[in-house]
Amino acid sequence: MSTLQNYESNKVSRKNITMTDDTLRELEFLAKLLGKKHSQIIQDLIHRESEIQHNELRLKTLKQMKGLFTGLIGQNQSIQTMKSERQL
Repeated sequence: MSTLQNYESNKVSRKNITMTDDTLRELEFLAKLLGKKHSQIIQDLIHRESEIQHNELRLKTLKQMKGLFTGLIGQNQSIQTMKSERQL
């Protein structure tokens, strides 16, 4: 499913937003350049930024987990040694 189709399948709500004239000019520029409606451009930008932030949070969580699983096997041990030492 494409991103645009995903937007269209969601419930639609209307929110009025206020922006500076400079921002509005940039939005007009993007709309003409990309051949999209203002709302489509805003949606794309919001979803892209949201995805970036989610990925950064995931990366932060992974970095916090780094090192949590070390030390389970001693420095002078290996999985092969552990297997050979276990009793069957």
